[in-house]
Amino acid sequence: MEVASRGVTVNVVAPGIIEGEMTRDVFDAAAIKSMVPMQRVGKVDEVAALVAFLASEDAGYISGQVIGINGAMA
Repeated sequence: MEVASRGVTVNVVAPGIIEGEMTRDVFDAAAIKSMVPMQRVGKVDEVAALVAFLASEDAGYISGQVIGINGAMA
């Protein structure tokens, strides 16, 4: 609220299981299918696209949000 009048937006991106070195050997295919309703890991490009959108003028009215990008995990 303090910075909104100056056009500053503040949001949080909360990723679930995203493909990469940190998750590669932790979750097997069966675990992914049982934990993630979309039954797959997220892609780095999907997270990057969300961050790019939030940094764009198109997201200028979005602020104070926690946005989960997690394949519908609760």
